[in-house]
Amino acid sequence: MKEILTTEETLAHVEVVRVQVERFHEFYSSYFNQEETIGMARYFFETVYNLDGREELEELALTTYSKVKHMLKETTRENVERLIDLNHITDELDIKLARLLLSNGWKPGKVISQSEYKVCYKALGEARLRKKQLEVVLFNLRKFFELAHKPISGYIIKPAAMMSKMLGVYPLFEKIEQGYYATLPVKKDTFEAFFKVVEEREWDFLYDSFPELKGKS
Repeated sequence: MKEILTTEETLAHVEVVRVQVERFHEFYSSYFNQEETIGMARYFFETVYNLDGREELEELALTTYSKVKHMLKETTRENVERLIDLNHITDELDIKLARLLLSNGWKPGKVISQSEYKVCYKALGEARLRKKQLEVVLFNLRKFFELAHKPISGYIIKPAAMMSKMLGVYPLFEKIEQGYYATLPVKKDTFEAFFKVVEEREWDFLYDSFPELKGKS
């Protein structure tokens, strides 16, 4: 069962998400301003991290989805389960970080800076879970691009959406659909350049906080 947060914890959670999305905008500003990549940037750095609908996704993942997942095609099931995994990891880390903020004296309404966020990010620890989170993000990024650019995907995305609606798990599949359409307009060379930048900057950010992770598989 998903834990219930206090009002202050919820507000701190919102601030944690806000400051992280702000970092993504700073790190990848050029991609948020190119017509070809703006949808992809918004999906991976806003939609995936946004709190809107997270509770509904968690509830579906814990109840309905487990009962009907065997009725979905293998590829659809794998994509949905990776997003469920990422949602769970991200929630766990963000809630812990929110509680750390509160223990450090944060009050609702206070906007934290990137430097304050980085201090808390390091202080929280959870290096291995952060590493796993990044690995899932990068894996999803490439998988969504590959899915969007397989000719057959255009023929199966709508039937898959219809099936998920029939089974009552469309909000989970909708995230897959959004990722598909966000990466569809992006050319391969543009995507590869984007992926390289994201991969380098996110690993650098992680290693700067947790240098002990370098060289570990």
